[in-house]
Amino acid sequence: MKLETLVQRVSSFIATHPNERDCWQKAPALSGLLAWDMPEFRSVAKKWIDRAVATQKSDGNLSYGDWHTSSGGHIRSFTPLASETAAVGAPMLEWHERHPEARYLESARRQYVSLCNAPRTAEGGIWSRGEGPELWIDFTYLMCPFMARYGKLAADPAAIDEAFRQFAVHVRRLLDAETRLARHAWCEKPNHFPQSTFWARGNGWMAVGMPEMLRMLPKSSKYDVYRDRILAEYKKMMATLSAYQYDSGLWGQLIHPNQGDMWEETSGSAMFTYAMILGVKNGWLDKKIYGTAARKAWLGIQNYLNTNFEIRNVCCGTGAGTSYAYYRDRDKYTGDLHGQAAVMWCAYALTELANEQKQ
Repeated sequence: MKLETLVQRVSSFIATHPNERDCWQKAPALSGLLAWDMPEFRSVAKKWIDRAVATQKSDGNLSYGDWHTSSGGHIRSFTPLASETAAVGAPMLEWHERHPEARYLESARRQYVSLCNAPRTAEGGIWSRGEGPELWIDFTYLMCPFMARYGKLAADPAAIDEAFRQFAVHVRRLLDAETRLARHAWCEKPNHFPQSTFWARGNGWMAVGMPEMLRMLPKSSKYDVYRDRILAEYKKMMATLSAYQYDSGLWGQLIHPNQGDMWEETSGSAMFTYAMILGVKNGWLDKKIYGTAARKAWLGIQNYLNTNFEIRNVCCGTGAGTSYAYYRDRDKYTGDLHGQAAVMWCAYALTELANEQKQ
């Protein structure tokens, strides 16, 4: 099947399943639609982005919801802060670059100010939720690329610096020094990890966040310290992930530990695939090693697309868990936007790579 046909079907599914509450799912779906920029779906993207601006709260947050019921794990509630609501800001700014309107940049400014005013850990990490000083892996993707993009568009170097400071503190607190994989969450008080496991989609957020941040960096040598640091961690993480890849091409719901009963999870697998494709495309990763791994993963992912182009085996929304069994027994969704969006990303990156190789 041609990639364009696959993307057309997946885009149609996304357009008819908007998920009006959960910005952490809507944002990656928006990024997928904007990457392909199919004329028939531009109005959908604009509608979603305009709704985010219209419903922006007085504190600057773009979220459609003020509170989430517990998604399990060690939490009972989740009060969104700017760290989550900034997720919609990155695709909003991408839209603004193509269709400039002052209201979009002003909306981004307000969201950035809200991030600056958000509560922080002792070393400056922006809290993930209002209930306490925690850092979650998701936010390396949900807030950091937004801040970097805003800094570039608004000519605000302080925002770029803050984006990379936040990324660095999350990596420092969440990335395990031995495995080079990341925990789902870190709690400052008391200083501990709720889990001793490494969740696939959680690591997918960071795996995708690293090349996205590298692409955001201005070319100036003043940013080389950020570039070198992220590139080093990115290469180590990709090497670890390649070692844990199943023969099917996918990765388990938990990457590690794995007692042989961990099911293949598609959203994290697609995120890893995308991260590897970007690495090969930009010359950051070895083409033979990671091109082979990415191709194997992409073929495996296609085996989980049903006849309506809804991807199966997507882990449901998941709070930071406290046990192996918690992650193993999470519900498997079909057509969840986490998976649909990551498939779109992979398809676009593969198309870009193929086009470059033809030149």
